[in-house]
Amino acid sequence: MSSVKLKRHPINKRKKTQRSLFQKLGVRRLPPFVVILGLCVLLLWGSFHNNALTSNLSTLFDTTMAHIGFRLEDVVVEGRMRTNKEQILTKLELKRGIPLLSINLFDAKEKLESLSWVKAARVERRFPDTLLIRISEKEPIAIWQNQNKTYLVDYDGELVETKEANKYKELPLVTGHKAPEHVGQLITLLEKFPAIKARVTAAMHLRSMRWDIRLDEKVDIRLPEKNAESALEYLLVLENRHHLMDREIMTVDMRIPGQLILRLTPAAMQRKVTLGKDV
Repeated sequence: MSSVKLKRHPINKRKKTQRSLFQKLGVRRLPPFVVILGLCVLLLWGSFHNNALTSNLSTLFDTTMAHIGFRLEDVVVEGRMRTNKEQILTKLELKRGIPLLSINLFDAKEKLESLSWVKAARVERRFPDTLLIRISEKEPIAIWQNQNKTYLVDYDGELVETKEANKYKELPLVTGHKAPEHVGQLITLLEKFPAIKARVTAAMHLRSMRWDIRLDEKVDIRLPEKNAESALEYLLVLENRHHLMDREIMTVDMRIPGQLILRLTPAAMQRKVTLGKDV
């Protein structure tokens, strides 16, 4: 939980005419609940007349609420890890001293959820003077490269447009038009095979709705569209028995059930042709 500093709003520098108006209305001498009730009645009455009157009464209501103490003095944010606090204040246009009741909570929620890192937001008033913001942020699981741009992607395929994607080099790089939609399923699958997942450096989602994954930045594994889990189980057995990843192999094609096709590196192929030796 963090508290955000607010700039002072001009409402605190009241003009004499405003003060005299409050004094004439007897605001200082009336209990707050009486003032609030009276203004609510006025607003309800004004809503049946004209927009200009309603607007004036609404302004009077907000100003009076601030006058009797219901003005914004503090903003408390929970769940913020990556979202910049200045972004929050700028997005919501918050300043210290504005009437607490003038803040539209629904609009504030929508504005917060438009920020890159924010997945969901909840905004509450805590009387007399605090705005409580609870946010949940997106957790990146991969970096999506598309048309020379990079985005962070979370489990649900939501994107985080950031210039700091290079700080997440430990995440696999994924490509493919629909990669963000399906990368969560891929990561869930790979989590069943930690030894393989730890070596995945990139993945490509194909139009045929399957994945090619790259291990150790050198070996491409072509997974089948169906039964990819069984293919990974078999790959793990082969790796444990024959150490495929340590050999001069460029591609392991597992797309056809019951078949395994290995493609050697160009150097290994040349040596095999020249010397007639296996790698």
